[in-house]
Amino acid sequence: MTSSAPSHLFQNCLLFDGVHFLEGFALRTDSQGKIAEMGPDLNPNSSDLVVDLNGRWLLPGLVDCHVHFREPGLVRKEGYLTGSAGALHGGVTTVLEIQNNPPLMESAALLRKKMEDLRGVSRVDYAPYGSLTRASIGALEGMKGLVPAVKCFLGASTGSGGVKNLPEMRELFSAAQRAGHQVVAHCEDDEVMRQANKAASPETASRHDLMRPVEAETKSIQDAISVAEETGVRLHVFHISTKIGAELVRQAAQRGLPITGTTGPQYLLVEANEAARAPQNRFKVNPSIKYAEDRIALISAIEEGLLQGVGTDHAPHPLEDKARPYQKAPSGFPSIDLLLPLMISAHDRFGLSLERALAAVTLDPAEEFGLKQKGRLAVGADADLVVCDPETSKVVKESELPSKSKWSPYNGRELRAFPEQVYLRGKLVFENGKPIGKPCGRPLFL
Repeated sequence: MTSSAPSHLFQNCLLFDGVHFLEGFALRTDSQGKIAEMGPDLNPNSSDLVVDLNGRWLLPGLVDCHVHFREPGLVRKEGYLTGSAGALHGGVTTVLEIQNNPPLMESAALLRKKMEDLRGVSRVDYAPYGSLTRASIGALEGMKGLVPAVKCFLGASTGSGGVKNLPEMRELFSAAQRAGHQVVAHCEDDEVMRQANKAASPETASRHDLMRPVEAETKSIQDAISVAEETGVRLHVFHISTKIGAELVRQAAQRGLPITGTTGPQYLLVEANEAARAPQNRFKVNPSIKYAEDRIALISAIEEGLLQGVGTDHAPHPLEDKARPYQKAPSGFPSIDLLLPLMISAHDRFGLSLERALAAVTLDPAEEFGLKQKGRLAVGADADLVVCDPETSKVVKESELPSKSKWSPYNGRELRAFPEQVYLRGKLVFENGKPIGKPCGRPLFL
């Protein structure tokens, strides 16, 4: 089915193609929602809608490779209609989504139904991951071609129990390898976390960084890399939060293993003491937010291209749930609404280059997960575009954010480069802080 989008000519902009900023370039889209031309000397056609950006940035639509929209089954916390509206507010036009509440995506039939049910609901293009569990082993062959990867929780987290032991991990990784799937993993070791909780004092028992310590992540990543090498499966470690974790992934890749990873904006911007001071457990997230040396190392890894991007792990809960006593408060928080300005903040505050900050949420995750039409400005790619003014900043007001929970751990922060317009496959879908038109997101693997 073809798009009804008009052709546009974007002029007088600073264009980022996914790798570099290009000065003096214009970009033309066609009626099929693709990028038709790019270059320094493009003149308007009679059918073009000319958009003079007056020096603003023109970026590829962002790719968030790690979100939890909880549909079906837990839409009271978040669903695709509100979550995808939040995505547009953050400049995101493509989401890769993990079902971490029942029903898990353990069969091709469940995946197909989910993707069809989201037509007319999602405002952005979407691709669910498959669930890698013992129950899904027999269905993995049927999932091939329907998912970007299959997700395995190696440690217990919100809504999901962890893999019990190394033999079970071998069984799961081997099944994924036989079916030709990449495994994306949440890496925290349950036994390390049990021991940390057992040893906790009254003073430390509410420190999430101590209850889910550095050692929990690094032990789990070590085990996962070892089993991945043994089984030959491609492994991607999600939301790396530690210096050692990033180094383990780097070393494995240098040895020629198909091991990759991403981190999250929270680990680039926040440290454990700040997270502990936040009211209502707002920065309680799994893995826990760590320390200055970890933040510095993760920013360096993104700068050097040693990690394959940044995903938000957007996982909202109602604020009244988060405000429970620490032990009963769920982990996770909303952040997709702010992804673009958060990445620019990593540049402004901690020196991550603009090009790498943007590549980490555009081209890097698109290439990692085989999204050839996404995350780049190139002739023939989908015309997913973000217009923003890097000189304009504003204070985050959580009540105005589109995603469902209406709160943010970043409430009150002054950020810049908020999206002013967002185009999905050439069609204007977001302007003046709000989504416009009917939801037109499509499944990417169906």
